[in-house]
Amino acid sequence: MTFDLITFVLVVGIGSTIALDLWGLITAKIGWMPGTHWPSVGRWLLGIPAGRLVLDGGDDRAHSVSEALTGWVFHYAIGIAYAVMFPLFWGVDFISAPTVFPFVLIGVIISTLAGLIILMPGMGGGIFARKLPNAGAMITYVLVAHVVFAIAQYVLALLVA
Repeated sequence: MTFDLITFVLVVGIGSTIALDLWGLITAKIGWMPGTHWPSVGRWLLGIPAGRLVLDGGDDRAHSVSEALTGWVFHYAIGIAYAVMFPLFWGVDFISAPTVFPFVLIGVIISTLAGLIILMPGMGGGIFARKLPNAGAMITYVLVAHVVFAIAQYVLALLVA
C-alpha cells in the first residue's frame, strides 16, 4: 500500500504540475498570458525571511540560479502537496477509486484561491490581482489554468488506480 500511495502522490502531483506548465506554454505561445515566471517566485520566497513579503516590481536584476531553482522546486512541491491532500482527507482507499469532487475542490477551488490570495499578492499583483490593469483576464487565466490542473490530476489518478 505504501508503494501505491507514493506512486499516486508522485504521478498525480508531478504529472498535473507538468500539465499546468504545458498549459502555460500554450497560452504564452498564443499570446494570451505568459504564465508564471518561477524564478520571480523564487526571488519572492527567498525575500520573505528578510521581511520582503511582496516582490518589488522595480527589481530588474537578472534572476540567480538559486532563485530559479527555489521557484521551480516550490512549484512542484506544491503540486505534490495537493496530491497528498487526496489520501490525507479522503483516506488511502481513495487512490484506488478516485471521484471527481475532491479534484474540483482541491485542484480548482483551493489551488485557484491560493494563487489569487497568496501568490498573486506576494508577486505584487494584490489580492485577486486587483493591482493589475488586466485583473479580470488574470483571474480568468488562473481559474482556467487550475481547471486544466484538476483535469490532469483526475485523469492521472484514474490511470494510477
